[in-house]
Amino acid sequence: MVAFEHIDDPVTLIDLRPVTVESLWRSLLAAADCGTAEEVIVVHPSWWAPERVDVVGAAAQVLVGSAVLRPRSWLLTHASQAKSELATLVVEIADHLVALTGTAVAAQTRHRDQQTVAEAVVHSILTMVSETLDVVVIDAPRTVRGARSLSGLIAREFQNSGGTVTLLEVDDIGLRKLAGAIVPLDSRARAANPKAVSGDLRRSLSGLALVLAMISVVVGVGTLIHHAPPRGRDDSIPTTYVVEGHVALEVPAQWPIRRVVTGPGSARVQITSPSDPEVALHVTQSRVALSSLNATAEFLKSAIDAEPAGVFVDFNPTGHNADRPAVTYREIRSGHDIRWTVWVDKAVRISIGCQSRPGHDEAVDQECEVAIRSARALE
Repeated sequence: MVAFEHIDDPVTLIDLRPVTVESLWRSLLAAADCGTAEEVIVVHPSWWAPERVDVVGAAAQVLVGSAVLRPRSWLLTHASQAKSELATLVVEIADHLVALTGTAVAAQTRHRDQQTVAEAVVHSILTMVSETLDVVVIDAPRTVRGARSLSGLIAREFQNSGGTVTLLEVDDIGLRKLAGAIVPLDSRARAANPKAVSGDLRRSLSGLALVLAMISVVVGVGTLIHHAPPRGRDDSIPTTYVVEGHVALEVPAQWPIRRVVTGPGSARVQITSPSDPEVALHVTQSRVALSSLNATAEFLKSAIDAEPAGVFVDFNPTGHNADRPAVTYREIRSGHDIRWTVWVDKAVRISIGCQSRPGHDEAVDQECEVAIRSARALE
């Protein structure tokens, strides 16, 4: 589990010894017995960030034969036996979110009660239903807390809503059986000849099932990303769901994400505009003993007073942002300002900083509002 929990970090500790995460993943995949496979398909959660897929892809070079990485939705689409990929919508239940992948993509966080989550997922499904959609596949891994019960609620809610497409539930056992029955895409020619689909191919599929069992484990810690559909306005921005520690929120889909653990300020996740390095979002979160806004304001005021004058200004203990009561203030740095919005949700202090060049708050206003409005503490 250490490899999954720290996939977003360059280095982790194993028995108090620093180890690069890249080497850890190489060791993990090297332990997979793929026989003499010519090709191994590594299946990963569909909502993983490209950076995560790159880590696994680089490590997969240790596998016997060539490695092909596919999202879990690709594998689950085969379970639907639909006429085409466009006819299938895959619902993946993870620890902290439910991802929906079809002709469009969406996600719902699981920080609410199961029934509310099921209703939100079904609402998303119904907005994605099209004339070409025939099957909805619900992925309910046994390794994910409450996945089986949530899957049942989603199915029941969908049927009660008058949904007309076929519902198909797949658990870990069904997924492994499916992995053992799939012919790799570049082996279709051999598949046309039943005699050819024997030795090497079966060994290849055996390797697929082994790797799948490891890669499909759902990660509950770190940064999890999945694209969400654009909002309704013409000037809307495609968003990405990010889960960092105990907080989930939406951020711009095309903005690179990195952890910042050095320099001024607290350790944080920074999401930076690809077109202007001075435009960014910052996210920090921490557990707190006192959840009141007054206690948060007192804590922040004490910390600000200990800093040099002029660095933190416009402190407001009773501010508002994106319809949230919050503590707000501005951080002045060389080349940019950061407008901070801080509040507490479920004993988690959430701080979101909206960075822009001095006098140009509008450069990040829309992204800032989306992040603050969507941010929630996870159960």
